[in-house]
Amino acid sequence: MRLLYTIFFLLITLSIAAQKAPTLKEVLKTAAEISIKDSILINYLSLKKTALDKPTAESFFKLIYPNEKQADQKAKYFVAGKITSHNDFDILLLCTEKIVKDLSEVGSSYQSFNYRELHFVLLDKEGNYKNDFLGAMNYETVNFLQKDRRTKRKISSWIYKDFKIIQQIEAEIRTANLTISPSVKEETKTLNFSMEYHINDYGVFVAYPKYKSD
Repeated sequence: MRLLYTIFFLLITLSIAAQKAPTLKEVLKTAAEISIKDSILINYLSLKKTALDKPTAESFFKLIYPNEKQADQKAKYFVAGKITSHNDFDILLLCTEKIVKDLSEVGSSYQSFNYRELHFVLLDKEGNYKNDFLGAMNYETVNFLQKDRRTKRKISSWIYKDFKIIQQIEAEIRTANLTISPSVKEETKTLNFSMEYHINDYGVFVAYPKYKSD
Protein backbone atom coordinates (compact mmCIF):
# COMPACT_ATOMS: atom_id res chain seq x y z
CA MET A 1 0.00 0.00 0.00
CA ARG A 2 2.85 2.37 0.86
CA LEU A 3 4.30 1.69 -2.59
CA LEU A 4 1.00 2.68 -4.22
CA TYR A 5 0.93 5.95 -2.28
CA THR A 6 4.52 6.65 -3.33
CA ILE A 7 3.71 6.01 -7.00
CA PHE A 8 0.58 8.17 -6.77
CA PHE A 9 2.57 11.01 -5.18
CA LEU A 10 5.23 10.81 -7.90
CA LEU A 11 2.59 10.91 -10.63
CA ILE A 12 0.97 14.01 -9.09
CA THR A 13 4.38 15.69 -8.75
CA LEU A 14 5.26 14.96 -12.36
CA SER A 15 1.87 16.22 -13.53
CA ILE A 16 2.30 19.53 -11.68
CA ALA A 17 5.84 19.92 -13.02
CA ALA A 18 4.65 19.29 -16.57
CA GLN A 19 2.02 22.03 -16.26
CA LYS A 20 4.39 24.57 -14.70
CA ALA A 21 5.24 27.38 -17.11
CA PRO A 22 8.94 27.84 -17.89
CA THR A 23 10.66 30.89 -16.45
CA LEU A 24 11.76 33.87 -18.51
CA LYS A 25 15.34 32.67 -18.16
CA GLU A 26 14.43 29.22 -19.52
CA VAL A 27 12.63 30.67 -22.52
CA LEU A 28 15.51 33.09 -23.10
CA LYS A 29 17.87 30.12 -23.49
CA THR A 30 15.74 28.61 -26.26
CA ALA A 31 15.09 31.86 -28.19
CA ALA A 32 17.06 32.66 -31.35
CA GLU A 33 19.79 35.28 -30.99
CA ILE A 34 19.38 38.56 -32.89
CA SER A 35 22.78 40.02 -33.77
CA ILE A 36 23.32 43.75 -34.20
CA LYS A 37 26.35 44.63 -36.35
CA ASP A 38 25.52 48.32 -36.60
CA SER A 39 21.72 48.56 -36.43
CA ILE A 40 18.68 46.46 -37.19
CA LEU A 41 15.10 47.40 -38.04
CA ILE A 42 12.48 45.42 -36.14
CA ASN A 43 8.83 45.44 -37.09
CA TYR A 44 6.15 42.89 -36.33
CA LEU A 45 6.60 40.93 -39.55
CA SER A 46 10.42 40.99 -39.73
CA LEU A 47 11.19 38.14 -37.32
CA LYS A 48 10.44 34.43 -37.21
CA LYS A 49 8.16 33.61 -34.29
CA THR A 50 7.68 30.52 -32.13
CA ALA A 51 4.28 29.96 -30.51
CA LEU A 52 4.01 29.95 -26.71
CA ASP A 53 1.75 27.54 -24.86
CA LYS A 54 -1.11 28.85 -22.74
CA PRO A 55 0.55 28.62 -19.26
CA THR A 56 3.70 30.32 -20.52
CA ALA A 57 1.73 33.05 -22.29
CA GLU A 58 -0.39 33.77 -19.21
CA SER A 59 2.62 34.02 -16.88
CA PHE A 60 4.57 36.31 -19.21
CA PHE A 61 1.82 38.61 -20.30
CA LYS A 62 0.70 39.27 -16.76
CA LEU A 63 3.96 41.21 -16.57
CA ILE A 64 3.28 43.13 -19.78
CA TYR A 65 -0.45 43.64 -19.17
CA PRO A 66 -0.68 43.89 -15.35
CA ASN A 67 -4.24 45.24 -15.45
CA GLU A 68 -5.54 42.16 -17.26
CA LYS A 69 -6.50 39.16 -15.13
CA GLN A 70 -5.41 36.60 -17.72
CA ALA A 71 -4.11 36.32 -21.24
CA ASP A 72 -6.72 36.81 -23.95
CA GLN A 73 -8.04 33.34 -24.79
CA LYS A 74 -8.58 34.29 -28.45
CA ALA A 75 -5.16 35.81 -28.92
CA LYS A 76 -1.95 34.06 -29.97
CA TYR A 77 1.36 34.56 -28.23
CA PHE A 78 4.90 34.12 -29.54
CA VAL A 79 8.57 34.55 -28.72
CA ALA A 80 10.48 36.28 -31.54
CA GLY A 81 14.10 36.14 -30.39
CA LYS A 82 16.54 37.64 -27.92
CA ILE A 83 19.36 40.20 -27.77
CA THR A 84 22.04 39.27 -25.24
CA SER A 85 25.06 41.29 -26.38
CA HIS A 86 24.79 43.91 -23.61
CA ASN A 87 26.92 43.35 -20.50
CA ASP A 88 24.21 44.25 -17.98
CA PHE A 89 20.90 43.01 -19.40
CA ASP A 90 19.18 40.85 -22.00
CA ILE A 91 16.14 41.62 -24.16
CA LEU A 92 13.52 38.96 -24.86
CA LEU A 93 11.10 39.72 -27.71
CA LEU A 94 7.53 38.63 -26.99
CA CYS A 95 4.56 39.04 -29.34
CA THR A 96 0.78 39.00 -29.10
CA GLU A 97 -1.62 38.79 -32.04
CA LYS A 98 -5.39 38.93 -32.39
CA ILE A 99 -7.36 39.14 -35.63
CA VAL A 100 -11.14 39.42 -35.46
CA LYS A 101 -12.81 38.34 -38.69
CA ASP A 102 -16.17 37.36 -37.21
CA LEU A 103 -17.69 40.75 -36.39
CA SER A 104 -19.93 39.28 -33.70
CA GLU A 105 -16.79 38.66 -31.61
CA VAL A 106 -16.40 42.38 -30.95
CA GLY A 107 -19.97 42.74 -29.76
CA SER A 108 -21.30 44.53 -32.82
CA SER A 109 -22.08 43.95 -36.47
CA TYR A 110 -20.31 47.03 -37.77
CA GLN A 111 -16.77 47.00 -36.45
CA SER A 112 -13.73 44.75 -36.85
CA PHE A 113 -10.15 45.00 -35.75
CA ASN A 114 -6.78 43.29 -35.64
CA TYR A 115 -3.70 44.01 -33.61
CA ARG A 116 -0.17 42.66 -33.52
CA GLU A 117 2.26 43.81 -30.83
CA LEU A 118 5.93 43.09 -30.20
CA HIS A 119 7.41 43.88 -26.80
CA PHE A 120 11.03 44.23 -25.74
CA VAL A 121 11.14 42.56 -22.32
CA LEU A 122 14.22 43.67 -20.40
CA LEU A 123 15.83 41.08 -18.08
CA ASP A 124 18.88 41.26 -15.88
CA LYS A 125 21.61 38.68 -16.45
CA GLU A 126 19.99 36.42 -13.85
CA GLY A 127 16.80 36.28 -15.91
CA ASN A 128 14.71 38.54 -13.66
CA TYR A 129 12.12 40.87 -15.21
CA LYS A 130 13.03 44.57 -15.11
CA ASN A 131 10.88 46.42 -17.63
CA ASP A 132 9.20 46.18 -21.02
CA PHE A 133 8.69 48.42 -24.03
CA LEU A 134 6.32 48.34 -27.02
CA GLY A 135 8.84 47.98 -29.82
CA ALA A 136 6.58 47.27 -32.80
CA MET A 137 2.89 47.22 -33.62
CA ASN A 138 0.46 46.75 -36.50
CA TYR A 139 -3.05 47.87 -35.58
CA GLU A 140 -6.17 48.42 -37.66
CA THR A 141 -9.86 48.95 -36.97
CA VAL A 142 -12.73 49.29 -39.44
CA ASN A 143 -16.05 50.92 -38.59
CA PHE A 144 -18.64 50.12 -41.26
CA LEU A 145 -21.28 52.58 -39.99
CA GLN A 146 -19.06 55.38 -41.16
CA LYS A 147 -18.04 55.37 -44.78
CA ASP A 148 -15.12 52.92 -44.77
CA ARG A 149 -13.78 54.49 -41.58
CA ARG A 150 -10.39 52.97 -40.89
CA THR A 151 -7.79 53.65 -38.25
CA LYS A 152 -4.29 52.28 -38.74
CA ARG A 153 -1.21 52.54 -36.56
CA LYS A 154 2.20 51.07 -37.24
CA ILE A 155 5.28 51.13 -35.05
CA SER A 156 8.76 49.89 -35.90
CA SER A 157 12.09 50.32 -34.12
CA TRP A 158 15.70 50.71 -35.22
CA ILE A 159 18.01 49.24 -32.57
CA TYR A 160 21.64 50.36 -32.72
CA LYS A 161 24.75 48.64 -31.45
CA ASP A 162 24.93 51.04 -28.48
CA PHE A 163 21.28 50.15 -27.72
CA LYS A 164 19.89 53.48 -28.78
CA ILE A 165 16.38 52.93 -30.14
CA ILE A 166 14.79 55.11 -32.82
CA GLN A 167 11.10 54.35 -32.94
CA GLN A 168 9.09 55.22 -36.05
CA ILE A 169 5.35 55.76 -35.67
CA GLU A 170 2.88 55.97 -38.53
CA ALA A 171 -0.81 56.69 -37.91
CA GLU A 172 -3.41 56.82 -40.66
CA ILE A 173 -6.81 58.20 -39.69
CA ARG A 174 -9.79 58.87 -41.90
CA THR A 175 -11.97 61.71 -40.69
CA ALA A 176 -15.40 60.74 -39.35
CA ASN A 177 -18.50 61.32 -41.48
CA LEU A 178 -21.70 60.20 -39.83
CA THR A 179 -23.75 60.76 -42.99
CA ILE A 180 -23.15 57.92 -45.42
CA SER A 181 -23.58 59.03 -49.00
CA PRO A 182 -21.98 58.07 -52.34
CA SER A 183 -21.07 61.71 -52.77
CA VAL A 184 -19.18 61.87 -49.49
CA LYS A 185 -15.43 61.38 -49.71
CA GLU A 186 -13.39 61.01 -46.57
CA GLU A 187 -10.03 62.65 -46.20
CA THR A 188 -7.21 60.43 -44.98
CA LYS A 189 -4.69 61.97 -42.63
CA THR A 190 -1.33 60.26 -42.11
CA LEU A 191 0.96 61.25 -39.27
CA ASN A 192 4.62 60.21 -39.28
CA PHE A 193 7.07 60.94 -36.50
CA SER A 194 9.95 59.33 -34.62
CA MET A 195 11.15 59.12 -31.02
CA GLU A 196 14.56 58.29 -29.58
CA TYR A 197 14.94 56.05 -26.52
CA HIS A 198 17.83 54.89 -24.35
CA ILE A 199 17.95 52.29 -21.58
CA ASN A 200 19.15 53.87 -18.34
CA ASP A 201 21.06 52.26 -15.45
CA TYR A 202 17.79 51.24 -13.79
CA GLY A 203 16.57 49.27 -16.80
CA VAL A 204 14.01 51.86 -17.91
CA PHE A 205 13.41 52.89 -21.53
CA VAL A 206 13.74 56.68 -21.43
CA ALA A 207 12.62 59.03 -24.22
CA TYR A 208 15.14 61.56 -25.52
CA PRO A 209 13.24 64.30 -27.32
CA LYS A 210 15.08 66.12 -30.08
CA TYR A 211 15.09 69.90 -29.66
CA LYS A 212 15.51 72.25 -32.60
CA SER A 213 18.13 74.94 -32.12
CA ASP A 214 17.38 78.51 -33.20
